[in-house]
Amino acid sequence: MPRPMAESARLGAAAAIGAYAALLVGMLVIGAPAQQHGIVAGLWITEALAIALPAVFVLTAAGLKFQPYLGLRAITGRRALVAAVVAAANQPVVSFLTWGARELLPHAMVADFDAKQRMLDGIFAAHAWPMTITVVIAAPLGEELFFRGFAFPALRRSWGLWAAVLVSGALFSLLHMDPIGFLGLMEIGVMLAALRWWSGSLWAAVLGHAVNNGIAGGAFLLGWEDPDLPPPAWALALGATLFVVGIVALFRVLRAPSPGPAVEEPRPPRWPAALGMAGLWIAAIAIGLSSLHR
Repeated sequence: MPRPMAESARLGAAAAIGAYAALLVGMLVIGAPAQQHGIVAGLWITEALAIALPAVFVLTAAGLKFQPYLGLRAITGRRALVAAVVAAANQPVVSFLTWGARELLPHAMVADFDAKQRMLDGIFAAHAWPMTITVVIAAPLGEELFFRGFAFPALRRSWGLWAAVLVSGALFSLLHMDPIGFLGLMEIGVMLAALRWWSGSLWAAVLGHAVNNGIAGGAFLLGWEDPDLPPPAWALALGATLFVVGIVALFRVLRAPSPGPAVEEPRPPRWPAALGMAGLWIAAIAIGLSSLHR
């Protein structure tokens, strides 16, 4: 019979931070070289080996069933629709926070941000559909499995619900290494954690992430991400208003119990599988280091 988190394997903040450290190493040593060889295939490799694999390894070594811990529960059509609408309505909030940071932070950071935006614009122009499919499918699956599936409940065990929401959002944002976009990306992470908690299912967060990335990818395809053009005043005002509304909604959501919190349902540790994952990760690190050396 499933046991609640307080009585079983006790994955906590240490497990989440340790896996996140492995994720960062993988991003730099596996993901970066892979993306240099081919951006689309490299992104899929990054999501699978650098981001998702550390979480899967920890759960396998800890002897926990994936489905009840990660929240791989079906959601109703109504909850799926709410998740999609919330993610779509969140776009002006992200624009408001990102543009505010762009106005306040040093010029060198702004120049780096603008250069990244132009690079992404070129990548989407050159690989329109492969990039769109990648950011709508690969990124939500890999990143939600780690951050809202694995790290969020582990952080909640040690530090409580509010800290887990905020810290998991900050770690998610830090992954992107974007000072200008940090607040906007963190806000997205907080929203996705709230969707996971509110729905009791990781799929709500995956869907919200996919909608967010789909809208962002569409903006690049349509040429709407020119960093030299500020958002219209009405869009910034709407973003500020929705930001306040979102804070109020967040308090309400987190005050209510989740219909499906993470459950640590034990099973015998599968050490051959865990060792195989460790070997795969080490091999990918060795290949990445060799590529970086060359």
